[in-house]
Amino acid sequence: MPQKPLAAQLGQFVADLRFETLPAAVVDKAKALVNHAVTVAMACHGAQRPKFARQAVMQQESLGKREIGKGQGATLWVTGDRATRPGAAFANGVAVAVNNQCDSYHMLTHPGVLIIPAGIATAEGEGRSGKDFLTAVVAGYEVQCRCARDFLPSTNARGFRSSPTYGILGCAATVAKLLGLDAAQTTNAIALAASFAGSLIEGQRVGAMDADFAEAQAARNALWAATLAANSFGGAATALEGDGGFYNAFTGNNRGDLAYTYTGPLKADLGDIVADLGKRWEVLDIKFKIYPTPGFNQPVVWLAHDMVETHRLVPDAIEHVTLEMNYLETLYPSPRFPRGLGKDGHPFGRTAYMLASTLVRGDYPVLEFYDPHAEPVAEDADKQAQIATLIKRIEIIGAVERHNFAPRITCTLRDGRRIVGEYHGRELMWDFAKDARELRRFIPGLPVPPSQYDRLVSAISTLESATNVDEVVGLTLPAR
Repeated sequence: MPQKPLAAQLGQFVADLRFETLPAAVVDKAKALVNHAVTVAMACHGAQRPKFARQAVMQQESLGKREIGKGQGATLWVTGDRATRPGAAFANGVAVAVNNQCDSYHMLTHPGVLIIPAGIATAEGEGRSGKDFLTAVVAGYEVQCRCARDFLPSTNARGFRSSPTYGILGCAATVAKLLGLDAAQTTNAIALAASFAGSLIEGQRVGAMDADFAEAQAARNALWAATLAANSFGGAATALEGDGGFYNAFTGNNRGDLAYTYTGPLKADLGDIVADLGKRWEVLDIKFKIYPTPGFNQPVVWLAHDMVETHRLVPDAIEHVTLEMNYLETLYPSPRFPRGLGKDGHPFGRTAYMLASTLVRGDYPVLEFYDPHAEPVAEDADKQAQIATLIKRIEIIGAVERHNFAPRITCTLRDGRRIVGEYHGRELMWDFAKDARELRRFIPGLPVPPSQYDRLVSAISTLESATNVDEVVGLTLPAR
């Protein structure tokens, strides 16, 4: 058990963090995270569920004005409507989450769905500089990822969805930083967030769509946790590791005993959560998702694309395909609550379909809207028939020794050759330049012209010199 409460150590780290101490690679990654979340949200703005989210927010929390900048509330991206900060974070967060194209840490938690919308809303309303905002983003990602790293599969095994459960902790840290809270207040913000945490896994088990707003709702609670801490509300300093605390509730004990791990022993050291704070940066391990499919399929699509491109694979020449991936990826969301068949007859996530489709088409479209209840359809009947045939030749193996996001694909060809491709888990941990290049594939689906999007990316890339985040927010709005 840590000698000093975990929330206190994390609170001190967040309060003390300064932009000038951040390594260049960490600053670059923070900008990439912002660019990714904002771009994906804009591309998904027209989807049904983000529309419903905006509608709900404006019914209950509209501030009745359209004005970007410092003051009460914050701006809804693309529409320009002004709402409360929790409302803006919720509406913008649903747009980030809805198509499975957000960022990812160890497969099961997605910090950018909470931290970026809540961070931008708070930075806008408080009039914080670009440096302040980027520093707060890094602080929040470090808190969320460190608290989550070893415990994600065990939390899912308890029946809780890990992403909002851990996301509220990092989001509260980001908001606390932007509100200018001191170490004691930030400790309280994290402790209160721990008490507010939770999201059930049942929706994912049965195919409900509540995951689309789970992180966004956690972001609302995170904003309240930090705001309450700013107004002298306190939480238990041992809210994380205490006998009746967060880890006991969400992993089943506070000793680091784990139900599942991707690899390695079923034991974690809670002290590792705060080890090397400010020296080892978990934010650098964030992966990016661009395809409209669950995270465990993202590297499968990328690897299949690479293999088609490198080896000029032709689907009719393929006799058999073996896909090896981490066993927890094949039993998502948890071995205790495995996914069932969807209405289309495919298992949740349609891994075999995504693999077959990529091998046939050479890639997968990023602008397709994800619907787990609808049968996906290729662009023509011939390709659809090829995909259906190839699916029958695919074998998926869940391997205990493989890391997450580290698939191996073996294509046995009719002429007897075997083509093997393999990822090792770090291939999708991109920097700003790489992610920005891939995000350009979204341009045809954005509500702003390419020239305006280029200005948005440029504004994000130079955030450290910005006096506020108003330009970034404004460039999400179509010209009127």
